[in-house]
Amino acid sequence: MVHIIKQSAPKTLIQYKNSGNTSYNNFPGKDDIRKNLVQEQNELCAYCMSKISAESAKMKIEHFKCQSCFPELQLEYSNMLGCCLGQSGKPHKQQTCDTYKGDSSLSLNPSNEIDFKKMQIVYTDDGTIKSLNETFDKELNDVLNLNTNVLKANRKTMIESAKMALSSKTGTRSKVEIQKLIQKFEAAHKPYYGAAIYYLEKKLKGAK
Repeated sequence: MVHIIKQSAPKTLIQYKNSGNTSYNNFPGKDDIRKNLVQEQNELCAYCMSKISAESAKMKIEHFKCQSCFPELQLEYSNMLGCCLGQSGKPHKQQTCDTYKGDSSLSLNPSNEIDFKKMQIVYTDDGTIKSLNETFDKELNDVLNLNTNVLKANRKTMIESAKMALSSKTGTRSKVEIQKLIQKFEAAHKPYYGAAIYYLEKKLKGAK
């Protein structure tokens, strides 16, 4: 999980709201929302960081604060995130992200900078995602189910990629070299790259 920097709402959504409409379900421009979300999230799910695309059959528009409990926010773009399908159609214990979350609540929003800092996300070498924030750590599992075997394996692979990048050169890596690797992973925006960034930043702290 990484911090998402929100862009402006699509013009079609702004015009729809300004015309006095209040129903998200009746908004005809959901494709515009999907395109915006995919672009600002670098084609990655807001929660698990798997690959998403703007096709309606390949992603979901997540309302961080659910529509049923917060109907006044249903057309607020700041309340929207792009998510993967979360194993929709499979048994509940295999589902993830928005599909698993349903109408449950999260205490912190990845598109809010202050919230993201409070998340204090960490990763273990086996690909487990955790939080030093006790409340959010529980939500990672109980609300988003982000530690399924598949997701852990995918994050572990990304961490291994970071390890290989570090070991591609003999000798000790300098802080400058590690920082360049971090920038490379950040620029590539590969699925689950947040785990690689965490690993490299740990190495950066111990480098000279």
